[in-house]
Amino acid sequence: MKRTVALITAVILVFCLSACNGGNSIGTPAVSVPEPAANGIFARIDPIIDEAVLIMDTVRQDDLSPVTFNFEKRLEYDTLNEEEKALYDEMILKVRAFEPFSYSADEYGYDVLDRVLIVFGAIITDWPELENYFIINDVLEGNMTAALESRYFMPWDAMQEPASIDALREETALFDAVCRRIVERMPEGLSAYDQYRYLAAVISLATDYDYAFAGGWQNRTAYGSIVSGYSICQGYSIGFMTLCRKAGLWCVTVSGMAGENEGHMWNMVKLDTGDYHVDITWSDGRGMPDSAEWLSCFMLTEDEILVDHMIDDMGENEP
Repeated sequence: MKRTVALITAVILVFCLSACNGGNSIGTPAVSVPEPAANGIFARIDPIIDEAVLIMDTVRQDDLSPVTFNFEKRLEYDTLNEEEKALYDEMILKVRAFEPFSYSADEYGYDVLDRVLIVFGAIITDWPELENYFIINDVLEGNMTAALESRYFMPWDAMQEPASIDALREETALFDAVCRRIVERMPEGLSAYDQYRYLAAVISLATDYDYAFAGGWQNRTAYGSIVSGYSICQGYSIGFMTLCRKAGLWCVTVSGMAGENEGHMWNMVKLDTGDYHVDITWSDGRGMPDSAEWLSCFMLTEDEILVDHMIDDMGENEP
């Protein structure tokens, strides 16, 4: 039992980095977005896109990396043992369908519960968008974990209360529609450098650093940075990675330390001249998109990022 509790704690720690300032489709069924909801969120995001487009049209870096690199996803699934892979296959089908499930200690034993937590970590690493609305919740009897169960919640709900599945389907479809709109409105003919710059500008304009943690869970997700406008470093970096992959651009997250030895997350991208670090959290704190201050944390070499950052993990799919 202690082992299960320890694993729960470890999973929480992995996905709740300290606050720091300074894809691929998952195969969910297509759901139409209600027109009033779409109009409401587009009324917010369209002026942001307009501003990012204006930045690109004002100054283009056409000579910087005309070649783009598609992201070749290497799944955490491939690192699991056979029992874990079987459980992953079982769980991911249910999550894609928003189907509730649970594993009780009495029926399966604590070894399986431990395995569920390992697989949960692999699933949301492979499919970061699932973290917008899905967690594994422990069911307690006294101080003991009696079961682990799925929980689906509205991405904006800081309390993570169980959601209406129909409403949740619409909300996830709305998130996908916003991401598509951002990518589809990217100006044509941009260099790889400018494609990254456009998407980074959108994230920077769309979200503010959540000093008060008003956004709850969402401030560390792509939904928080792209739709709601509340983010800490994890939200900035996962939101940027989400847009990059939807645009067919190579991008991973990088975790480590920065500033006064605080946990931090940022991104790494790929140009024809090499791999570069992008820290939109720090850029956003220093100035408006495309200002000299903002660009001081955009497209840094490893030597440049290591001046005030320390790399612990290249994140998913380390190059």
